[in-house]
Amino acid sequence: MLPTDSIQEIYEMSKLKIGYVPLAKGNWREPRVETVREQALHLLQNLNAGYEVVGGGELITTDAEALALLEHFEKEHVDVLVFHYITFALGSIAPLMTERSRLPVVFWSMPEPAMDGGRISSNSFCAVNMNAHALWKLKAHYIHVHAGMETAADKLRGAVSPVAAIKRLRRTKLGMVGSRAPGFYTSGANELLLRRQLGVEIDNITLYELTEIAEKMPKEKVDEAVEWLKDSSCGICGPTGEELRKGAALYLAFLEVKQKFSVDVFSVKCWPEFAQYYGIGVCAILGMLNDRSILSGCEGDVYGTVTMIMENELTGGLPFFCDLISIDGAQNTGITWHCGAAPKGLRRPGADAKLRQHSIIDGGDKKGLTNEFPLKPGRVTLARVSETRDNDGYRMLITTGAAVETEQLLRGNPLRVQFDAPLPELARTLIYEGFEHHFAVIHGEIVEELHNICRLLDIEPVIVK
Repeated sequence: MLPTDSIQEIYEMSKLKIGYVPLAKGNWREPRVETVREQALHLLQNLNAGYEVVGGGELITTDAEALALLEHFEKEHVDVLVFHYITFALGSIAPLMTERSRLPVVFWSMPEPAMDGGRISSNSFCAVNMNAHALWKLKAHYIHVHAGMETAADKLRGAVSPVAAIKRLRRTKLGMVGSRAPGFYTSGANELLLRRQLGVEIDNITLYELTEIAEKMPKEKVDEAVEWLKDSSCGICGPTGEELRKGAALYLAFLEVKQKFSVDVFSVKCWPEFAQYYGIGVCAILGMLNDRSILSGCEGDVYGTVTMIMENELTGGLPFFCDLISIDGAQNTGITWHCGAAPKGLRRPGADAKLRQHSIIDGGDKKGLTNEFPLKPGRVTLARVSETRDNDGYRMLITTGAAVETEQLLRGNPLRVQFDAPLPELARTLIYEGFEHHFAVIHGEIVEELHNICRLLDIEPVIVK
């Protein structure tokens, strides 16, 4: 157990720190400008409990003031700069602070105040236009929000939450359990490219070590974990008591390995070795881990897991690792599905859930352990981080739809989605642009947030709409 002061230090390090820079032209000061600054500071301070705002106590109008504020930001280890153009401002401040800090930037412009025939009183958008040009020339990374105080909160969250997601990626160690599934080139990953561009570290963990830990797990711990396993579903249909104990011990082994190697998430080679040598499939166990936001992708798919991290950070929700298995439904509906590793938190209200023997392993219904149920309805975003064709960078597939009421159409975890994009267009993109067959689906609409991650990390967005 970490001491309390260490836990607090880790918590402070994980917080997103926003450096607020309220900008105005020195000779444009007036009471309205100070009022807007105070309102904006209050708004930013209430964006998210996990965010901290640094600065913003006074208007910045000169380079000297900007440098003093930047020194404060450096001491506080700020993660992102929010340049708020309350009025027009000097064109030197944003490039100066951005180049010296090398931080991502959010430009915030506001609608013009009512015009009554007098002099211009804000010129906020024009100021951002001018400064964005400078940062574009400098190849700096920035996001633009244009909003008045009444609508700014959601838009600013959409601009800074991608920075939080990137911060999380850069602190993530991914436990690669085994390797990719045999023949699944779609699950492969360039380890050093991933480390360089997205910041995620991979730690290789052998299946042997994991199962050895599971097999040596004390009986009393396994007894307790069996109850947790049962609680992850609504009932049992097929698995033996021995299979339940193997699954419970494996769950505990994952938790032990997570602590031993200080990993945050897992990509797991879920077949064929688990069934062949340990005696069960691992699906239901991955579902339990995902339910705790210990995000775990199937079939050794690293980039699928990385996509899950982004979606979880942006929404706070549980992602669904899946295939798109049907594009043939009426009313532009497709079916996303996987074997039975969905977290219980995604179960459709009122739907039954059963721990079952795997529907595919050894021909089906021979060995546990899956958790089978249909998923809940709602607006969803489907995404996938993918390497470019020349393996020198990344792209991201993004599309949206409405998950509709889904029955147990087939064994495993099905979800019927009425896509916004025409399914033939989505299919053409997947096939002719060479995207992998695994995706991460999240409840919520986060196209702009994912697009902003692409902007900040030089990922090519492929938005199908």
